[in-house]
Amino acid sequence: MAERASNRDALSRLRELLESQYPCAYCDGCLAFELDLSLAEAKATARTLASEPRFGRERRDCYGCGRAIELTVKKRGKLLR
Repeated sequence: MAERASNRDALSRLRELLESQYPCAYCDGCLAFELDLSLAEAKATARTLASEPRFGRERRDCYGCGRAIELTVKKRGKLLR
């Protein structure tokens, strides 16, 4: 049960990070460092978030380390008026 709660917390923190840093995006390694997760946890969390409608995976430059790599991004959304 505690593991499931920590997974939700990591997902929430990742969502918040990518929304607040938009349009910047980070590779799984930089996300692990930023969110204090293991690399395996960061990869799993990033892939879970990428399955949500406002997020995805694409090849871009990581804002943290500068490598061109597949990473999780917040998709550009329409402005609501």
